[in-house]
Amino acid sequence: EIWGDIPDATSWELSHTISIQVIRGGWVMYEKPRFHGRKCVLAEGDVEINNPWTAYGQSGQPRGSQPFRIGSFKRVVQDYRTPEISLFAEENGEGAQLKFTDSAEDTRVQGQPLAAASIIVHSGLWLVYSKPFFDDDPYVLEPGGYPNLKAWGAKDPSICSMHPIRLGGCGTTLTLPCPQVLIYEAADFQGRSFTISRDIYDLKRLPGPALPTVGSLHVLGGCWVGYEKEGFRGHQYLLEEGQYQDWRQWGGYSKELVSLRLIRTDFSSPALVLFEAMDFEEGSSVELSEALPDTQLAGYGTVTQSIHVLSGVWVAYEGTNFSGEQYILEKGVYRSCEDWGAMDCHIASVQPILQILLFSEPDFLGDHIAFEEDQEVLPTTFVPHSCRVRGGSWILFDGQAFAGEQHVLSEGEYPTLSAMGCLSSTAICSLKKVPVFFSEPSIFLHGLECFEGKEIELNNEVRSLQAEGFNNHVLSVRVKGGIWVLCEHGDFRGRQWLLECTEITNWLTYSGLQHVGSLYPIRQRRIYFRIRSRELELYLSVPDDVEDMKAGRVVVSSLSEQSSSIWYYEDGLIKNQVAPNMSLQVIGPAGKGAKAVLWSETRVPRQTWSIDSQGRIHSQMFEDMILDIKGGRSYDHDHAIIWDMAEERPTQIWD
Repeated sequence: EIWGDIPDATSWELSHTISIQVIRGGWVMYEKPRFHGRKCVLAEGDVEINNPWTAYGQSGQPRGSQPFRIGSFKRVVQDYRTPEISLFAEENGEGAQLKFTDSAEDTRVQGQPLAAASIIVHSGLWLVYSKPFFDDDPYVLEPGGYPNLKAWGAKDPSICSMHPIRLGGCGTTLTLPCPQVLIYEAADFQGRSFTISRDIYDLKRLPGPALPTVGSLHVLGGCWVGYEKEGFRGHQYLLEEGQYQDWRQWGGYSKELVSLRLIRTDFSSPALVLFEAMDFEEGSSVELSEALPDTQLAGYGTVTQSIHVLSGVWVAYEGTNFSGEQYILEKGVYRSCEDWGAMDCHIASVQPILQILLFSEPDFLGDHIAFEEDQEVLPTTFVPHSCRVRGGSWILFDGQAFAGEQHVLSEGEYPTLSAMGCLSSTAICSLKKVPVFFSEPSIFLHGLECFEGKEIELNNEVRSLQAEGFNNHVLSVRVKGGIWVLCEHGDFRGRQWLLECTEITNWLTYSGLQHVGSLYPIRQRRIYFRIRSRELELYLSVPDDVEDMKAGRVVVSSLSEQSSSIWYYEDGLIKNQVAPNMSLQVIGPAGKGAKAVLWSETRVPRQTWSIDSQGRIHSQMFEDMILDIKGGRSYDHDHAIIWDMAEERPTQIWD
C-alpha cells in the first residue's frame, strides 16, 4: 500500500505480471531508483501489468524471463487543477505557442502534425504521442519545462495527439467503521502523533502537551474539513482518505491547520442553489445537481452572496476548474459569504462530493469501493453485495469488460443483490455509466421478425405488458429515441437489456427470448452545454434580450457577454438559459431555408429535436430536416435554419 513518493522500490520482489489498484491520484512508475529511467503511467482504476521494461526488447532475453523490478514511484497528479500544456515552435519556450487543457486525439492540421521544439507543462501529467489517436508509446511529461527535443527524449518534433491524467471526482474509497485521522506534529509523519475520531475545535486544547499545528496527517477513514484557525475558521481544506506529508499536499495557504471537522451529511442526490443577492433576495440564481467547472457556463456570474444546499455535500471554489480557495458546503442555508467562511463573494466553480459505492456485505456493511468512471474489471478480492448509486444510472455486468448479464441501476439504495436485480450467486465483475442522450423516449415492439406483424409504440414505462392489455410476444425491436431497459418479467424483474437507438431484427437471437415482460426509459438530469458549428467554429447563440419578447433570433457567433450561448435539453425541447419559457422552433413554411428561432414553448404543436452521434440536430416535426446555418453574404447569413440532410453542407455538423 503506497500513499506517497517511493524513491527506491528495488527491494520489492514481484512476479512478471502484477495487478495495481490506483485509488487516488495520477502516478508514474520508474524503471530505476530516484525517479530515473523509463516510465509507466498509472491512472485511477485497476490494471494488470506485464513487465513493461521487457517490452523494449532486451537482446537475448525472452519476454517474461526476468522478474518485475520497480525502481521508484511518484505521485504526480494530486489536485483538481485543470491540466495545461504549452507547445512552442522554437526552443527554450520561444516562437508561436499553442496551449491545450484537454485531451486531443488528432492535432494534425490538413494532415500535417504539430511541430514542437520546446514544451512547458504548467499542470497535470501529460501523455504526448507522435501519432494520432494515442497510437504508439507516449512521451510522459510531468510539470516543468522541456527546452528542446532531447529534454523529453524525442528525435522528431511531430506531435499528433495528447492526453492528460486527471484526478477523479470528490469521493471516498474505503471507510473504516470509525472515521479517524492520525495527525503528526512535524512534516513527513515525524514527531508526536494523535489519533482523532471527532471534531477538534482547537488542537492547542488537546489533552497533554499542546500541539500548535499539524505538520502532516493520515486520513484513515471518512471525509474531513481542515481549518487554518481554531473554531473552524479561516482557510478550508477538503481532506479525503490518504496521506498528506506536509501542508502543501492539502493545498495549504500556510503551515497553519488548527481545527478539524468530520463531514457527516448524507451524500445522496446532491443539489444546491447559488444566489447573486444576499439572503436569497431578488436577482440572478442557478440550481445545480452536478459539477460545474465554470459558473458562467450556466449563464450565471461569479458573484454569489447566498447559497441554499438542498442536499448532499458540495465544494465551492474561488477559481474556475475547481481551483483556488475552497469552501465546504453541507445541507442548509448560507445567507452571506461570511456564513461559509469567505472574505468576499467570488465563487467560480462548484462540485458535489459524489459516492457511487459497492459494498462487500449486504445492508451497506463491510468494505466499500467508490467509482466515478467505467470499470472494465473489479478487484478479484472484492465481491459486491449491496450498492448505493449517487449520480446518474449505471450498468453492472457479471462478466469482465462489460460482458455477461446486465443489471441497470438508477440513483438510489440497493441493500441486497436481490434489490439490485441479481441472483444470490451473482458476482459483479465490471460496471459502466449510462451515456448522456438527446432524444425523447420512443420504442416499437413488433410481433414478427424484421419489424413486421403487430406494432406496439411506447413512450413511457410499462410495469407489465400483459397487465396493460398487450400481448407480450415480441420478435423484433426498434428504439427510435432515448435509452431503454427491457426486462424479462413484469415489474422490471429478471434479465435486463439496455438499448440505445438501434434496430434488432430478431429479438430471439439477440436475447434468447420471444417476449418482453416490462420496460422503462432511462431518465437523466438536466445538463448545460454549448452548441458549436464544427465547420465555422462559431456558437449557436441568442443575441438579444428575449425576456419580454415573443420571439428571439438564433444565430451563430463568437462567444461574448452580449449573447447567450448556454443551452439545455428538456423533454425533447432545446432551450436557452436566458429564456426558460421558450424553445428552439421553426417559423414560416417548413421548407429548405426556414428560420429557427426562440418561441414560446406553449405553442402547438410542440417542436422537438434529437441530436445524433454524428452531431446532426434533427427536427422531429419536419421529417428529414436538420439544423443548419444560412450562409452566403446577405444580412442574415448567420441565422439558424433547417435544411435537407446534405453531405455537401458541412455546416450541418455540430459539436
